[in-house]
Amino acid sequence: MNEEYLSRGMDLKRMLLYFQKKIWVIIMLIVLGATFGGVAYQIIRGMEMPVEYETVSKLYISFGADENGEVYQHYNGYTWNDLLDTDPILDLIMVSLPGYEREQVREATTAEILSDIRLLTIYVRGDNEKFVREVRDATEGGLMEFAKESEELDLIKVIRSEAPERIYWDDRTTAACITGAAIMGILAFMLFGFAYALNEGIYVQSDIEKRYPYKALGILTLNQKGLEPYAGELKANLRYTLGDRKTFAILDMANHADMRKLEIEGLLNRGEMEIPLGSSEEDFGWNIMEEESPREADEWEAVPFNENILSEEECIRIRQLGGVIVLLPFGTDVGRKTDRKLSFLKNQDCTILGMIIAQADEEFLNRYFS
Repeated sequence: MNEEYLSRGMDLKRMLLYFQKKIWVIIMLIVLGATFGGVAYQIIRGMEMPVEYETVSKLYISFGADENGEVYQHYNGYTWNDLLDTDPILDLIMVSLPGYEREQVREATTAEILSDIRLLTIYVRGDNEKFVREVRDATEGGLMEFAKESEELDLIKVIRSEAPERIYWDDRTTAACITGAAIMGILAFMLFGFAYALNEGIYVQSDIEKRYPYKALGILTLNQKGLEPYAGELKANLRYTLGDRKTFAILDMANHADMRKLEIEGLLNRGEMEIPLGSSEEDFGWNIMEEESPREADEWEAVPFNENILSEEECIRIRQLGGVIVLLPFGTDVGRKTDRKLSFLKNQDCTILGMIIAQADEEFLNRYFS
């Protein structure tokens, strides 16, 4: 592996086509993330949401007049919130709440004037429905009693008093689903991106040329319909490389050398191929017909070797044949295994005539080269 290969740039089109094959997995992961986010939110909402009740009271205030006949109107929301915590009003409220602490009642009540200074809103909140109801009643009664004793106020009367209601968090299930989908989508793209960066699979001839110092002879496609363009190029390159040599060795890194032998021989000798009896179409890149008559002297013969049984005897035979063509499976990361076998062949003085990409996805190639 040379330095140029290690520092190579990223082929964006190849990466997009790689992700296109994985898009259904990414979509499934995104859906899974959305489901997990929604379910997790509902579980947390059910387990962590505190039991809390709140009641709201609306009171109408009639202001008194001073010695000049001017109506007192200086009360506002901030003033009332402070007044509820002062002893004069709190003492009146606590008269009706024996057994409760003053600080507990003080923290439970909030006063607010929204727009009209004559309308006072009282909120009472607590973790017990009975406590909230009793504090509400005591607060309303205490304020009405306070108005009777205050020169600034003529009257406070209750115009609406709501029953205590359970407080629930806002339902954000949709937001949780979107968040879960987004997180899982990002993680999926990062995961497949990392896998792509580490993937040393061979997809196109330029991958061979960047990594290995050998000829990229061509491509054997998985479902070749005719001889053009990939089969025609491979046929021309093979005949040129082999020259007068009619017998040559092939080494398949995917260990299907017998099948690749029939493909290459059919390509070089006939070109028109059919499926042999007893074979499945999935086993072969093309439709191949097994020879019914002995091989003629002017026909090419490929001697097959699989990488898993490559040994000293096989290397002797490869040297006798004058060299070997290495077949790399399309899109499968066999880089480290290939490096080991190439080192072994080099130490055995076996000549590498070139490399071929086998079982290639023709749809991928057509999109890539379009």
